Amino acid sequence: MKNKLLSGAFWMSFGSIFSRVLGIVYLIPWLIMFGKDQNQAQAVFNSAYTPYSLFLALGTAGFPTAIARQVASYNSQNKFRNSVRIFKYGFLFMMMTGIFCGGLLYFAAPSIAAHSSVVSKDAATTAIYYLVPTMIILPPMSFIRGFFQGNQDMKPFGVSQLWEQFVRVLFILSATFVVLEVFHKSYIVAVNYSTFATFVGTIASYIYLLNYARTKLPEYRMLYHDSQPVEKQNILRLFQSIVSEALPFVLIGSGITITQFFDQVTFKSIVTNLLGA
Repeated sequence: MKNKLLSGAFWMSFGSIFSRVLGIVYLIPWLIMFGKDQNQAQAVFNSAYTPYSLFLALGTAGFPTAIARQVASYNSQNKFRNSVRIFKYGFLFMMMTGIFCGGLLYFAAPSIAAHSSVVSKDAATTAIYYLVPTMIILPPMSFIRGFFQGNQDMKPFGVSQLWEQFVRVLFILSATFVVLEVFHKSYIVAVNYSTFATFVGTIASYIYLLNYARTKLPEYRMLYHDSQPVEKQNILRLFQSIVSEALPFVLIGSGITITQFFDQVTFKSIVTNLLGA
């Protein structure tokens, strides 16, 4: 158990650090490929990614940790069947959360783009639209990560982050090169594919997590067989408890993103009013 925890802690830390480093380093070749259009490309990309990050933080932040604590609590009492039950309801809840946040991002896209500091409102709106599919499917994935974490298995959390970021960056660089250098399309098209890369990365993470879950099925079946019977509990009250645990993480985790988003949607109007344009 000690070795498992040490290995899990290593992969979780390594995955988190390396994915962040990779998310910064790729910007160098990515911006170089845009040449003289790199400022406009980055502006459109940021106008889409900042609101996406905010909606994502509101839709997922804290829930993996909250479900992990709940699952760990049940497992310590030999109530693995309760852990499975809460996972099923929780996964459905996070699917609805993803659909809600994705729909909200979709309908808010034109308004967000209109207040962003970009040359083309339509370009920024389209870039945001490309992020909506990811916004829908990522919250349930975060819940899967939390379930593994609650079972004292932190390795899939870190490794899935690595796969997600690696495939995302690979897709961004490859798609940008093909769009700009092979087909000679507009930088806006390349930015759209760059934002869509989040969806491709999320799919890669899903594939890894589902494959990892398949290898753990014999262990989970044994835990389920040896577990105490399901303890009936008010699901609504249970999720109220989970949400209350997740809220502090949501507020803290999204603080910087909220500030960035506020800056994005107010900067243009403030400058316009000051210059009298």
